[in-house]
Amino acid sequence: MRKIVSSIDIGSDTIKLVVAEFIDDKLHILSATKVHSSGIENGKVIDVKKLSLSIKEAVKEASLSLGVEITKVILGVNMPNAKLIKSKGLIDINRPESLITGEDVSRVTKESASGLVDEDFVLLGVIPIRFILDDEKLAKDPKGMKSTHLGVQSIVVTVPKDYISQIMTSITDAGLKVVDIIPNAVGDYYAFKDTELDSLAGAIVNIGHDTTSISIFNHGIITNNKTYKIGGENIIRDIAFLSKIGFEESRNIYMEMALASSELANHNERRNVTSLDNKELHLNQYDISEITESRIVEILNLAKKQINILTKREISYIIVTGGLTELKDFKLTLEKSMGKNCRLGALNVIGVRDNCFVSSVGILKYFEEKISLRGKNFSIFKDGEIEKMNNKDNKTGGNTSLLGKVFGYFFDS
Repeated sequence: MRKIVSSIDIGSDTIKLVVAEFIDDKLHILSATKVHSSGIENGKVIDVKKLSLSIKEAVKEASLSLGVEITKVILGVNMPNAKLIKSKGLIDINRPESLITGEDVSRVTKESASGLVDEDFVLLGVIPIRFILDDEKLAKDPKGMKSTHLGVQSIVVTVPKDYISQIMTSITDAGLKVVDIIPNAVGDYYAFKDTELDSLAGAIVNIGHDTTSISIFNHGIITNNKTYKIGGENIIRDIAFLSKIGFEESRNIYMEMALASSELANHNERRNVTSLDNKELHLNQYDISEITESRIVEILNLAKKQINILTKREISYIIVTGGLTELKDFKLTLEKSMGKNCRLGALNVIGVRDNCFVSSVGILKYFEEKISLRGKNFSIFKDGEIEKMNNKDNKTGGNTSLLGKVFGYFFDS
């Protein structure tokens, strides 16, 4: 069975849709689509219809590139006002041979979340830390082991119900079925996950268009998260305010001229614009880059302070990533502001190099590990659809709750 999966990350500025195939446990990108989003601001849906149309546009573009219609996605979401709860679960293994199956893993994981979801919240995910067998034996993957009991220590993630429900409505109206919901912060980690990171405690900072997410990880497990309403859009507003020009004019100046560091900016690169009071202005790259650098430094300083609040552990790494880090010379400002412990988290995956796709790519990697732990295989396409996609390549080269509506939480037998 070919394992083809897709993820969607709905941001306030862009919608990112990635389709990929796992071959020999390696991720191969088939399609990476980015379109402008409408109907969502500061991570909140303000117009379901407009957002639904934006999602349809992304799906249409990706489907055309593959030659087959995409109807199922893994949804990546931010974690505003999220609750991360340490929990435990325990089940009996009631079969003669006492062999643990993927179904048992699903049952005990679900059990660890029982009774922990507040009325106005919805379950976003349950992240196993370790499984416990007879005689307190520990395992990361207990399938195939013998034990009369199976316990789990986990992190239960919940978010406000209204936040998720509006996004789900927009996706459903766009004709998509949500296979699973995964925190973007977890995707951020899995985009860079390796054996070294799995042995350390650290932080990942994802700076997007209008939000910055700061997440703490210990041995690969998320332990805390904070999301601030600050990002690249603030730079555009800064340029507009200080230059007394309109927002769209400021966006264009930002896209054409801004560098993340003023160190290498050119005083002689200029743009002529008209201010809001009809005065002719001559804006140069150095001044624009100074404004840009100042806001980036503020965001990075905020991240440093928040990391110290979110954890008392000694931090071994800080990875800074996200769409804003694509700005030229970002690494120069990052090194000056954050020090040696910090590094730029740049995607190095064939077919998708833009750091705005970090969460989308990481979500797919986490999903593959998640379903493997439960002893399952999954593909968004049926065999006939895959054959249709191959042909194009040859030519061209019962639960009514919100959780129940999500097809693939893999708790059910």
